[in-house]
Amino acid sequence: MTIKSELKWILLIVLVCFSVFANSIGGEFVYDDDRQVARNPLIQDISLAGTALTSDVWAFKGDGNYTASNYWRPTFTAWQILNFQIFGLNPAGWHLTGILLHIAVCLLAFLLLRRWEMSQLTSFAIVLIFAVHPVHVESVAWISGSTDLLFAVFFLASVWFAENRRKGGGIADIGLSLAFFGLALGAKEIALFCVPVYYFIFLRDDSDLSGDFRGPYFSKKALMGSLLFGAVALVFFAGRWAVLGRITQPVENAVQFGDALRSVPSVFIFYLKQIVFPITLSVNYPLRPVTDLGISGFIVPAIASLVALAGLFYLARRSFLAALGLLLFLLPLLPVFNLTAFPADQMVHDRYLYLPLFGILIVVFASIERLVDPRFLLAAVVAISVALGVQTFLYNRVWANDLALWEHSVSVDPNSASGQAQYGVALSENGRNQEAINAFNAALDIEPSPYAYLGRAQTLIKNGQFEEAVWDLQTLTEMKSDKVNAYTLYQSYEALGVALQRKNDLVRAERVLREARKRLPIYQAALTEKIAVVLYLKNDKRSALTELESARNQARSELLPTSKSVFFRLGLLYTENGDSANARAAFQEFLKITGSITDREILAQRKQAAEILRTGN
Repeated sequence: MTIKSELKWILLIVLVCFSVFANSIGGEFVYDDDRQVARNPLIQDISLAGTALTSDVWAFKGDGNYTASNYWRPTFTAWQILNFQIFGLNPAGWHLTGILLHIAVCLLAFLLLRRWEMSQLTSFAIVLIFAVHPVHVESVAWISGSTDLLFAVFFLASVWFAENRRKGGGIADIGLSLAFFGLALGAKEIALFCVPVYYFIFLRDDSDLSGDFRGPYFSKKALMGSLLFGAVALVFFAGRWAVLGRITQPVENAVQFGDALRSVPSVFIFYLKQIVFPITLSVNYPLRPVTDLGISGFIVPAIASLVALAGLFYLARRSFLAALGLLLFLLPLLPVFNLTAFPADQMVHDRYLYLPLFGILIVVFASIERLVDPRFLLAAVVAISVALGVQTFLYNRVWANDLALWEHSVSVDPNSASGQAQYGVALSENGRNQEAINAFNAALDIEPSPYAYLGRAQTLIKNGQFEEAVWDLQTLTEMKSDKVNAYTLYQSYEALGVALQRKNDLVRAERVLREARKRLPIYQAALTEKIAVVLYLKNDKRSALTELESARNQARSELLPTSKSVFFRLGLLYTENGDSANARAAFQEFLKITGSITDREILAQRKQAAEILRTGN
C-alpha cells in the first residue's frame, strides 16, 4: 500500500467530510463553550498555561487550586490554548479545526483498514459511513466536544506506530506509539480502557486476516509489548489522581447504584439504535433510570442486549479484523455504563459513539466483505451515506447557537430539568425574559436544582422583580455546601447582593456578601470588590478603600475576571481622593493583568481605565 495508490480515496474522504460539516463553521460558541473558551482565563492568558495544563478543565471557576470537575485533560487544554492563540474568540476558526480533526481521524481510519488488508472499496465504505454519520455532530460541531476527536486521532496514530513495531520497527516506532497513546489519555480518560487493543495487535501474525480467529489467545511477546502501554496508563492515572485528588467526585442528581445496574441494557440498546437508526438526535434524550425489573424497562432490553452481543461475538470470531473491531467498539464504551457518574436526565450522549462507531462498522463489514459483490456494496453504502449526510447537515444547524440547541432539546425531551434550565438561560440571553422564567419554572417543577434557581433569579433581576429574585437566591444560599457547587454558590451570593442593592437594602447586601466571603475564601477578592461597591454606595469610601487594598494579593492570583476589578476600583477611589500616583499605578496594574481577558465588563473597565490614564480624569 502506498499513499499514491490510495490518493483518490483520500481526496474523496476529505471532500465528503468537509462538505457535510461545512455549515457548522458559521456556528457560535454553545453550551460549555461560552465558559470553557470565552470566559476561561486559563487558556487565554499564555502565562497561565502551566496552571491550565496541571489543573482540571473547569479550574477557572475557582482560584486554580479548587477542583471543579472530574476531568484532567491536558491534551484538550493544550488544544484550547493553541486555538485561542490562533483564533481568539472567533468561533469559525475553532469549528474549522474541529472539522480538520475529524478529517484526520477518517484518513487514519482508512489507512489503517488498508494496512489491515481490507479492500479499497470496503475500507472506503466503512469510512464513508463513519465520516457522515450524524452521531458525530456533537463531537464535530460542538467545540467542547473535540475531546473525542483528539482522543481518536492520537489513539489511531498510536495504533499505526504499534503496527510498525509489530512488523519489526525500531525503538522510534514504539516510542512514537507510546507518546501518541499518552496524548490520547490526555484528551479523554477512556483511553485507559483501550490498553487491550495493543495486546491484540501484538498477538497476531501476518496470516490471513479474514480467516477464522481461533487463537492462540496468549503470547508472552504481546503481553510484554502491551505492558508498556499499561505503564503509560498508570502514570497518567497517578497524574490524574495528583491533580484531582480523587478518582471521581459526586455528581448532582446522579443515577443511584441499583437503578444504574438496571439501566445498563436500555442504555446499550439506545446506543445500538443510534448507530443503526439515528433518526432522533438531541443533546438530551428522554431516557431515564430503570427503577424496577419490569418487562419493558429491563427484561426486553436485557434479552435484546444479550442477543446483540452474542451476534457481535459470533461475527468477531470469523476474522482477526472483526475481533479487533469488536474491541474498538466495546472498550471505549465501557466507561459510559458507569451510570452513577451521570445526572439522571443525561445518561446518554451521542459523542460517546465517536470511536465505537468505527469499531462496529469494522465488525459488520469484515464479516460481509466476501459475501457481497463489492460494486453492490459500494452502491448501497453510498445511498445510505447520502441519507446520513443530509441528516448530519441539517442537525449541524441545531448546534449553531444556544437558543436553537436548547429549543430543539426540550422539544425532544421536555421532561429534562437540565434541558429546561439551559433553555431558560438561552431565552434570557436573547431578551425573552418571561419565556425564560416559564422555562425555569418548568425545570424546577421537574427537579429543583441550584442551576435553575440561579437562572430564574438572574432573569427576575433583569425583569425588575427583585423581591422574587431574593427569595430564590436565599433558597440557594441557605443550601448546604455539599448540595451546591462553589461557583454556583458564589454566583448566587453575587446576584443576591445585586438584587438587594437594587432594592436599596445596602445594609443587608453588605451582610450577605461578607457572609459569602467567609464561606467562600477561594473567591475572596471577587467578593471584596462587591463589598467595596456596597460600602461606596453607603458613602463609606474609607472602608471601601481599606477593603480593596486588603485584597490586592488575592486579586492577582484569583482567576475570576471580576477579581481583577479590585485594581480598577482602587484606581477610581484613588482618583476621587486626588491620589494621582496611586491611581495611575492601580490602573496600570489593572491593564497589565487583564490584557488577555475577554469578559465584557472587564473590557469596558479597561476602556475607562485607559481613558483616565490618557486624559488624567
